[in-house]
Amino acid sequence: MSQTLPVGGILRDRYEIIDLVGQGGMGAVYKADDLRLRGRICAVKEILPELISAPGMEDQAHDQFYREASILSRLDHPNLPKVSDFFNQDGREYLVMDFIPGQDLRQLVEEARRRDGFLPEESVLAWAGQLCDALTYLHTQDPPVLHRDIKPSNIKLTPRGV
Repeated sequence: MSQTLPVGGILRDRYEIIDLVGQGGMGAVYKADDLRLRGRICAVKEILPELISAPGMEDQAHDQFYREASILSRLDHPNLPKVSDFFNQDGREYLVMDFIPGQDLRQLVEEARRRDGFLPEESVLAWAGQLCDALTYLHTQDPPVLHRDIKPSNIKLTPRGV
């Protein structure tokens, strides 16, 4: 995996890295402070083009990223983070969106297992309804938006229980 961004590093003269939130096969996600809108904490998703394109296909991957980012920036749903910016810096693509506080579903399931228990059925059904509502919204866009990476670690439960 490529080098992660340092805490305190600044992207695009605007986003100061606070912490590394997660790292995966396509890049990393950082918690950042928006220096232009002080107090606004955001998530900065770093996509490494070399991991998503074949050699010689970097321009196509770049164009595809900008098309997808443009579509994502137009989405507006209460159960989806709002995309507010996207850019390229030092050969890497970045997507800036709302930072969603809370635990992810993977963490919640693991916590319940450690207690030899299960997540409350009523809560799981409510979360499933919210997830279906968000997916219905995405699939009814023109063009339809497909998530392609739905998994427990990509589903967050906010402190408000949403």
